[in-house]
Amino acid sequence: MNNMKVIQKEFFEMLSTIQDNAVYQALGEYEKTDSLEDLLYNATYEVITSICELLDGYTSDNLQLDLVDRNSNYSLKTGIQMHDVCASYLKWENSND
Repeated sequence: MNNMKVIQKEFFEMLSTIQDNAVYQALGEYEKTDSLEDLLYNATYEVITSICELLDGYTSDNLQLDLVDRNSNYSLKTGIQMHDVCASYLKWENSND
């Protein structure tokens, strides 16, 4: 880990922050009537959308990231806000599965 560049360290620190925030948010919103499944879906929803917000450039001015398919060199971010689109695909407690 000593070989990591500053930008790599910042990325992994941001992931750690995202994880902490998601866990504490899910626990804070958890009610005794909620199922464990709801808790897990909410926590993972929060993590995934937060990572997409990071990729979209909303989380850190220092991290301006992209997600590129190596085969086609196409950016998955082209023409979309990743956090908005992923929310349409993910399950969470209040979704209409």
